[in-house]
Amino acid sequence: MRLRIHHYLFAGFLGVVGLLVLLVVLLVGSGLRRELRQTFRSDVGRQVALAEAVASASPSVGPDSLARVITDRIGYRVTFIDTLGVVLGDSYVDPAQIGDVENHFDRPEVQGVLRRGEVVSFAERASATVGESLLYAARLITLGDRPVVLRIAAPETAIDATVSGVQRTVALTGLLAMLVSLVAAYGLSLALARPIVLLADRAKRLRKDDFSGTVPDPGVRELQDLSTAFNRLTEELRGRISELGRERDEMQTLIDCMAEGVVALTADARLLRTNRTARALLGLPDTQASAPLGTVIRDAELRRAFEDSVSQTEQSREMMIRGRNVLMASRALDLGGSVTTLLDITELRTLERVRRDFVANASHELKTPLTSIRGFAETLVDDDPPEAVRREFLSKIRSNTLRLQRLVDDLLDLSRLESGGWSARVEPVPVAAVVSEAWDLVNEEGADAVAFAIEGEAAALADRGGLVQVFRNLLENAVRHVPDGGRVRVTIDSEVSHGIVVIAVTDNGEGIPGHSLPRIFERFYRADSARARDSGGTGLGLAIVKHLVLAMGGDVRAESRLGAGTTIRVTLPVA
Repeated sequence: MRLRIHHYLFAGFLGVVGLLVLLVVLLVGSGLRRELRQTFRSDVGRQVALAEAVASASPSVGPDSLARVITDRIGYRVTFIDTLGVVLGDSYVDPAQIGDVENHFDRPEVQGVLRRGEVVSFAERASATVGESLLYAARLITLGDRPVVLRIAAPETAIDATVSGVQRTVALTGLLAMLVSLVAAYGLSLALARPIVLLADRAKRLRKDDFSGTVPDPGVRELQDLSTAFNRLTEELRGRISELGRERDEMQTLIDCMAEGVVALTADARLLRTNRTARALLGLPDTQASAPLGTVIRDAELRRAFEDSVSQTEQSREMMIRGRNVLMASRALDLGGSVTTLLDITELRTLERVRRDFVANASHELKTPLTSIRGFAETLVDDDPPEAVRREFLSKIRSNTLRLQRLVDDLLDLSRLESGGWSARVEPVPVAAVVSEAWDLVNEEGADAVAFAIEGEAAALADRGGLVQVFRNLLENAVRHVPDGGRVRVTIDSEVSHGIVVIAVTDNGEGIPGHSLPRIFERFYRADSARARDSGGTGLGLAIVKHLVLAMGGDVRAESRLGAGTTIRVTLPVA
């Protein structure tokens, strides 16, 4: 468990106050003991003088008895010792055992008066006789006309008791003061630690991008400077992060607005940044930052291409991604990672294919009638055929010329539609009347052998001229693919709830193979090329129909089954 700063401050205060109390107890005990011992020595010295006076007043009393008399008066142990160290009398020793007491000549207090000539000699030690610490005071006196050492032994137990009592009192007082000080110290440590704890809490919140709130004034100058600097740093950091976030959003917006896809990778081939176009091309989710490539890109070849972009300086390749032609251009960054741009060139490749197909088909469509016209014309010029043959050749030249004219007209119409040169003038149009008008135009070219019928009526929002051309092309196409005696029916149905008019042009002709249905609205595409050319079709009619219907806000679909006829459904907004 980690301790807080106020715990350390409190422990520091506790150690300092405890040390101070211990020092006070020790110093007071030592000083008091020293003073008491000095006082005690003075008192014992006076007792020695008193004992000497008692001994001088009783010269006829023996040393042993005199020692007990003095002890009765002063209360301390009294011993008489001759100059050779022999104990003559002791108030604490039985007179019968005086002879057994060891020689005291080597005692420090005896040596002090006999050898060093001190008036009163003091010594402290534990007595072997009584088993406690004593203060010895010796003085050389005259007893019965001979020099004798008078020694008094005073116990120091009173000093020790006094010092111990004072130390206990000081210790208890110090403990009480320490408790009071510790309470104050704990409060002070909390007060000093609170700004630091607040700073730590604010730092944690900053790590979580929480810039709300500020550190209050702690009331301490040093901490106040720290809190002021921290608040200023928070404001600057909030501004910097806001600015960086704004720049990041602006950059992401610019990248998302790019038509090209952009994929930025880290040095270890993780996704760093993508734009909307890249996510759409690659099928990536919106939240894939820092994700490994293997978790979001399943295609092995595509993943290898991205991984190679990190290690190779530059590379460019065209790949098929999710059915789209994509040009990838990658560049490794100096600081690690790479940036890859993805350009969808599917439309470009489609346009190139359409251009190639258009050139090939248009050349073929133009070459066939021109070859026929040239052959018939050369025959007419070089030979002199009979009148009937000449008329037949001229008729075929005329039909091929009309075919060329229709082809050129259809090409011009399709070019105008695709380039936006034609715009629909939408108005309410009676569909049945327009279909009838278109059938009259088709009927002029010889469609009497086909049964025709119109069922239903509705008004659609469309361009009348464009709608006439739509149904003329559909009806011509239907008549071209039904046998003599066949039928063509136009059904008009108004679906007001859906806001549309559905017009179905149905024939009972040869039908269209299922694999050809998705392509019949392409330019020059024919489900049965040989028959279509023989019947004079250009392969552009349905492409023109699709462009016209889409320009009028509608839709067109084809339904067919081989040998069972075809239905073309045109959907237009209802009027």
